[in-house]
Amino acid sequence: MDKKLKTNELIETYSEYLIYQKGLSQNTVNSYVSDLKKLSYYLQDTEISQQSIENYFIDVSEFNYSASTKKRYYSTIKNFLNYLYEVENLVNIKVTEFQLKSKRKLPEVLSVNEIEKMIKFYKHDNYLNSRNLTIIDVLYSTGCRVSELCNISLSDIDLDDSYIKLKGKGSKERIVPIGTELKQNLLIYLKIRESFIKSKGEALFLSKSKNELDRTAVFRIIKNTALKASLDSTIHPHTLRHSTATHMLEGGCDLRTVQEFLGHSSVSTTQIYTKVTKEFLEEAFLESHPRS
Repeated sequence: MDKKLKTNELIETYSEYLIYQKGLSQNTVNSYVSDLKKLSYYLQDTEISQQSIENYFIDVSEFNYSASTKKRYYSTIKNFLNYLYEVENLVNIKVTEFQLKSKRKLPEVLSVNEIEKMIKFYKHDNYLNSRNLTIIDVLYSTGCRVSELCNISLSDIDLDDSYIKLKGKGSKERIVPIGTELKQNLLIYLKIRESFIKSKGEALFLSKSKNELDRTAVFRIIKNTALKASLDSTIHPHTLRHSTATHMLEGGCDLRTVQEFLGHSSVSTTQIYTKVTKEFLEEAFLESHPRS
């Protein structure tokens, strides 16, 4: 598909098709369009592809939506993609290929150098750059979810004792330690934030218009940073969480500790990262062991 072809234009054409060719009511079509515009906002300038759609589904699965809402999103996007392929002959993406309810795929993981490249892309030279740098550092250093990041308030940070309180799924709270580098970035960011905000707003991260940052904005920040740093455009906030877990396990941390650190309710969720580290160990063995 031509990258210049805007997703919003395709949605508009699809809505007309549903009304005039399929005979659906305007209210029904409006509901479909509302769901598809969330996809459009997520993609921004990214091409509609197997990978970008799959990443969207992965991220939607992390949102605090009901099962019925997630099912509706999947169904709406599946029908839209089928239209693009069968009617417009634009993209050949089959949602059924994703096997949404089947076994998990191994999570995408960044190297330490790639994460450092994203963090160091910014400097503490103005509020937005300092904020973006600190957001990336918090996501990776704490392994927090996007919703947890957006919920961090100033009172949740204790720089004296070096910890952050995260509010996770089901109103569960956990304490995560702050490392030396993150602590330094937070100290600088908080000073810049104070001069920028000039008020005692509670949310740690705010938009340019001084409103609380939402998860969609965080997705956009990470995606844009990855592109600017010449990394994969499919990188999203959860990639940093995946990387945290994998790097901790590779560094010798035990599974239960990683489970507690990430706020997983079940160790089985954490165990998927052991498969990633197994691949890492196999590769290291083949490259370095004299009897490989």
